[in-house]
Amino acid sequence: MRRVMVIPVYYSRPKSEGHQDGDSVYDHPTPIDEDGTLKRTLESIRIIKNQDFQLVILISPTSEELTDRAKEKVNKILSEVNLDIQTFIFTPAELEKIKALAAEQDVDQSVIKLMNIRGYANVRNMCIYTAYILGAEMAMLIDDDELFEKEDFVDLASQYIGGRLYGKTIDGVAGYYLNKYGNYYDDVDIEPWMTYWDRFGFKGKAFDKIIGQEPRIKLTPFAFGGAMIIHRNLFKTVPFDPNVTRGEDIDYLINAKMFGFHFFLDRELSIKHLPPKKTHPVWKRFREDIYRFLYEKAKIDSQRDLPNMNKVTSHDFDPYPGNFLTNELEDMIFKANIMLAMDYLSNGDIESAKQTMNNIYLSKYDAMPKFNVFDAFIELQKDWKNLLSFTKQYMIDIRAIMDMAEFGYVKKYDKKSELVSMSRDEMEIILKSMDFFNNLEEDEIDTLAAIAKMKEYPENTFIGKANEKVVRMRIIYKGVVRIQKETLSGDSVDLAILEKGDYFGESFDKNFTSYVDIIAEEDCELIEIEHADLVSLIESQPMLGIRILQMLNAKLSLKLKTLNERYTLLSDRGSSIY
Repeated sequence: MRRVMVIPVYYSRPKSEGHQDGDSVYDHPTPIDEDGTLKRTLESIRIIKNQDFQLVILISPTSEELTDRAKEKVNKILSEVNLDIQTFIFTPAELEKIKALAAEQDVDQSVIKLMNIRGYANVRNMCIYTAYILGAEMAMLIDDDELFEKEDFVDLASQYIGGRLYGKTIDGVAGYYLNKYGNYYDDVDIEPWMTYWDRFGFKGKAFDKIIGQEPRIKLTPFAFGGAMIIHRNLFKTVPFDPNVTRGEDIDYLINAKMFGFHFFLDRELSIKHLPPKKTHPVWKRFREDIYRFLYEKAKIDSQRDLPNMNKVTSHDFDPYPGNFLTNELEDMIFKANIMLAMDYLSNGDIESAKQTMNNIYLSKYDAMPKFNVFDAFIELQKDWKNLLSFTKQYMIDIRAIMDMAEFGYVKKYDKKSELVSMSRDEMEIILKSMDFFNNLEEDEIDTLAAIAKMKEYPENTFIGKANEKVVRMRIIYKGVVRIQKETLSGDSVDLAILEKGDYFGESFDKNFTSYVDIIAEEDCELIEIEHADLVSLIESQPMLGIRILQMLNAKLSLKLKTLNERYTLLSDRGSSIY
């Protein structure tokens, strides 16, 4: 299983300059002239035993003019930490190159707009987008203020994802945060004004119910954006919603459930969360909650019947966030803000009391979305599918952009596939070394060497595409090849992984077209023989032709036997054939 871990990191202007108009707003971005928490997080990765994954550091500066300095900073941190993991540093600069390619191909602006690295939901989308570019079957979303404490974290994250439980597919796995005291509760003090806004109380009940009780893995109404494992089938279909300004992780569960995907929480999958102290005043954080919950409630309320979609209710997410998505929400907002304003007044903070009272006004006249939230998300999801379709079509170019973002990048090859210059004698030696040809006589191998060619395919290039005519047979000499098919729903399913000695394209029907995509999983060298040359050879040397056909028939029988065994095994397990 190909895994990609993505860690977004947020950088702001130096503290002496402060926030400027037009800058993105985040909870606690790292001033560009300070150390921040990223190094601590990366150093903790060393504890993980299974390091069979790729790492993406996704930089989101509050202003794009900080991009170069932020990349230099991350480069320095990676040099000091010195992880033995293939790592990519993805910045707005790389994203601009992909957007330029999309513009050249006349991709719709609504699709290009999704390639955005500002704002929490957009950043999360770019996390799963970079995972898609790298061919991930699972994306591990981790935040830069966390510490790994479990050496089997990656194995735990991989254990259930993509499987089935209780008749449901496990499309997402939620881990959870441990605070500095080692427990899973929010590190907050409960205050009187929270009587009508008991968010942390309801979260505690939800945590006790889902995290605190057996079984180990169960359906969950909540998730944490910094401990979220998402299967390819899910992130290829469902994006994060950029219109929700906060709480994009829980909103993602709502979106996923609407499209028939399921999130489970794993009680074993914990990570230490040590965020910097929040600097925003309480009234401001409360305002952000008002906007997010009113938006999520509007999404649920505006649902309509659509094929292949599920209607969800607030009760599907009880006790949290479900209790903040009911018709009681407006009354809760009003009462809680009155009490908070009185708290401020009792402490002589008149300005904060005014801002708190303004929350009531904003909840009525500004926070309520002015558009159909559900319909807007449906259109967004279509744009997301179109973005991934464009990316798949131009994957060679986009992967080249990604490759150049690799930490310590050294150009290994031209992205184009090329024939290898090779003499007939050299080809004969290669053919003799392969088990595929061990039933042929030396003179017969010499004859084949005259019509065989060797071709190199760089990693992640297409060897063949669906609906293309198949005009040559290919045998793998070096590398690994992935056979992939697009389903009716637009998802890509891996059908097979082929290695040295495996072959494909053996049909001699001149009208035969492929129904699969064939992709170089890594740098490959393939022996290629044109069908026309093989047919001429069979006609001119019937005995050799019969031996070749017998050899192909034997290999085909083995393929069918293996496929039948896999089909039977999956059927016995009650698993999806895909």
